[in-house]
Amino acid sequence: MCAGWEDRVQLDHYRDVLEWEPLPPQPHDLGDRRPSVPRGISTLAYAPEQQFEVWRSHLGSMLDARLPPGVTPAAGFLAEFMVCGLGGLSVAFGHADAYSYSHVLGQSGPGARRTPVGCWSLILLTVGELWVEGPDGETHVRPGELFLMSLDEPFRGRATRYGGLFLTLPRDMFAAAAANFDSASGAVLTGPLAALLVDYLRSLEARLIGMTVEDLVLAGRAPAQMLAACVGPSRDRQEQARGTIASILFDRARPHIQAHFGDPELTPERVAQDLRVSRSNLYRVFEQAGGVSRYIQQCRLFAAHAALTHESGRRIQDIAYSCGFKLASDFTRAFRREFGYSPREAREAWRKPAGPAVREPRPGLAPAPAE
Repeated sequence: MCAGWEDRVQLDHYRDVLEWEPLPPQPHDLGDRRPSVPRGISTLAYAPEQQFEVWRSHLGSMLDARLPPGVTPAAGFLAEFMVCGLGGLSVAFGHADAYSYSHVLGQSGPGARRTPVGCWSLILLTVGELWVEGPDGETHVRPGELFLMSLDEPFRGRATRYGGLFLTLPRDMFAAAAANFDSASGAVLTGPLAALLVDYLRSLEARLIGMTVEDLVLAGRAPAQMLAACVGPSRDRQEQARGTIASILFDRARPHIQAHFGDPELTPERVAQDLRVSRSNLYRVFEQAGGVSRYIQQCRLFAAHAALTHESGRRIQDIAYSCGFKLASDFTRAFRREFGYSPREAREAWRKPAGPAVREPRPGLAPAPAE
């Protein structure tokens, strides 16, 4: 084992917040349902010539891994992940060097019995590329895509140096949706619900740090419900996932609006189009914030208020235009309705050390949708 290997951990942003240990040479126990806090595992703990063999052993007998042509074990093999258990689901974030693989089930030959694995694997690729060949053909997975495959079907393929998120999903947790999962296996998931799930999974990595065991179990329910709704959008499953989907869509829409409110052409229809969601879903999510139009206008007014009180050199009408208002008169009327005083009064009050009391808004805030 290499001395000081922890100092060479590549996931630098986790170097000081995770407990790091050598990548276990034993295969991951797919039947382990215990929640566990995030920890780091890496092949860097081993001598370079040992690293790929440790990786092969960790993948287990079901997945036969091989180095790319012309690459020898002496070159070393970096595989490094943050892993944790979500009370049934297990998740890994990280990266590994290039290799090829084949997935064989049980023994071959006449009369051979297949040993069921009872899991699916959900992959959100962030860097690199995967090629997976299964019973229905080959799929090319690119960065940003969400790929589902069953570990109860044979497959083979190859990977460039890659990284991403990897979820292991026990079959018995999704018994009601198993047929839909199997139908979607081997395919890249697309559509509005898949896009929302991608957004959630991208944010999951940072959220897991510091969670209690109880929090981890709750965190595992959201992707489970969303994936079930994504691959089999029945009425019941969509209802179960509605609160999670609404929260993710709100978290996605709010910064988009705050980044573009200065565009006078920004409308609820434009936001829905930009985010590739239906207008009805977007309107429903913003109901408790007073509506999408109301939220857009509040962002504009709060930004204008901040500019009026901190940028005394700019003309009021220029501030109005920069905040997305087409007419200065419309801005003045909306400003007075929102704050109870005119833009000019706001500027004059803040210029005076002891001027009249003026209510300072809290820019960009709105109530989150109920789950």
